[in-house]
Amino acid sequence: MFLKSAPFEFNGHTVTLYELSALQRIEHLKYYADLNKNLPENDDEAGNYHLLVARNIQAAARLVAMSLWQADITGPDVETLHQQVMSGWSPEMIGAAEFMVKKLSDMLPPEPEKTSEDENQLEQEEITAEKPGPVS
Repeated sequence: MFLKSAPFEFNGHTVTLYELSALQRIEHLKYYADLNKNLPENDDEAGNYHLLVARNIQAAARLVAMSLWQADITGPDVETLHQQVMSGWSPEMIGAAEFMVKKLSDMLPPEPEKTSEDENQLEQEEITAEKPGPVS
């Protein structure tokens, strides 16, 4: 197997997560697009907040299930693993595992590089415990 893997530890339990294959990445994008089709088309994000949260948890759990499937491709299918993750993992655990899978799969945007100008600006800013007062 050529996919990267790493142990994922959460709340005293450890499981191995794997990088997604190219085919799994395509399947994940299709799954996410299909989830978005089911959302109402109005622009009221506040009214759809619960739907957006549910969609994000479902998509993250699916991504984790795809990763777990790589451990034993003859074992449970992705749909079964998805249901196991949704019913047995906390949202916090799903989110942390999703981040790790995306990191293993190089699916995260690159972090902005710090420049020497940024470092100089931080050094020049004076940090005090006092509240700033009104300027006279």
